[in-house]
Amino acid sequence: MGKGLALITGGAGFIGSHTAIELLHAGYKVRVLDNLTPAVHIGDGTWPDWLSGDVERVAGDVRQREDWTKALPGS
Repeated sequence: MGKGLALITGGAGFIGSHTAIELLHAGYKVRVLDNLTPAVHIGDGTWPDWLSGDVERVAGDVRQREDWTKALPGS
């Protein structure tokens, strides 16, 4: 039985993606919210290969209310 859902902001980056792996191993479902900023990620706005396929991905910006709504449906 899973422990629940964890949301990681900036989850496609180095720290966020490693946090996602640890949370998955601990039994959590994981959702990440990331704006895929070209300065951090490959410039084409795609999700990095190193992010686990078991992670639910939401493209968005933490500064935008509508993106929080996408990341937290039903809230």
